[in-house]
Amino acid sequence: MNKLRLLGLALLAVFAFTACDDENTEGENDGNYEIPSTYDFENVSYTGQIQRLDMLDELTVYMKTANNGEVLDAQVMLDMYANENNAFDNAELNEADTKELENKTVEADIDMFKGFIREFAAATVEADGGVGSNGTPGVVTSPNDASKKYFFDANGFEHIQLIEKGLMGSCFYFQGTSIYLGSGKMDVDNDEIEEGKGTAMEHHWDEAFGYLGVATDFPANTDGARFWGKYSNGRDALLGTNEAIMNAFITGRAAISNKDLDTRDEQIEIIRNEWEKVSAGTAVHYLNEANAAFADDAVRNHTLSEAWAFIHALKYNPNKKLSNAEVTAVLDELGDNFYEITTDNINAAKAILVEAYGFEDVQNEL
Repeated sequence: MNKLRLLGLALLAVFAFTACDDENTEGENDGNYEIPSTYDFENVSYTGQIQRLDMLDELTVYMKTANNGEVLDAQVMLDMYANENNAFDNAELNEADTKELENKTVEADIDMFKGFIREFAAATVEADGGVGSNGTPGVVTSPNDASKKYFFDANGFEHIQLIEKGLMGSCFYFQGTSIYLGSGKMDVDNDEIEEGKGTAMEHHWDEAFGYLGVATDFPANTDGARFWGKYSNGRDALLGTNEAIMNAFITGRAAISNKDLDTRDEQIEIIRNEWEKVSAGTAVHYLNEANAAFADDAVRNHTLSEAWAFIHALKYNPNKKLSNAEVTAVLDELGDNFYEITTDNINAAKAILVEAYGFEDVQNEL
């Protein structure tokens, strides 16, 4: 009996210690807290992200003047990229001297984008407002729709898309999925609150949200959705990405404020997977458009340039379904001259994406 009594006391002691330990484990929560229906929290700030979206907007507006035969200045574009020399029409962007696109771009891609900018400007100088064709840079107009006219280099690449959509991937997508939701920004203080910003962890989560480019009541409100928000909305009917991404951002933010880090981590996985689905689905969408308008040099080259950028973005997600080498292999299928590409090339690139992302049922509707 004494042995049984001692064993019982020992078991009670173990149970009490375990219960106490569970009660105080960081990251665990009984889920008994409110999750709002919109991104409506105290102390939220992602001003820097909005400024970078605005910077890319202005850069794109300037680049698109090439579609009307204008000659571009490489230095103007480089200054916008690095936020130097008061390059923006919006004076507030010039004053945001600590904010820029260049230093938030994947480091290995910075020289690539600077190269794109210089090549683009040089091609507009060479074209001098002329018509483009295979081997000749210039503006190409769709024979079916005169409003669709685009500046291509001698190989049919549209640098506007390589730069704009490329920075959506190498800057916004990279920062949103890999940096601000990564351990370096998430394994930080979550107790001390700074007025207007929240805790360090809350603030980093908000900054990731800022790169999505949507309103706080998205997707009920899609007005003003831009960059990734715009493309999520474009794929939503088939992929259901709008609600999935937004709910994960809202739930994750509420979880952080309530010290529920397990739920936070679950939402990070959802955001990464759904955001990647937007990029892959949009790439397939543009490959489909290129096939549908294959005989139209203007539309084909335009949509292939967009597809190239969305495929390239797939490198920058910790949960990526394709390795960097596999992403490069997809891009290789598209070749180095869009005037000379074949439908077999396009379909080969599409097939890899469809299989990797499970788009079989919607591959021709995307």
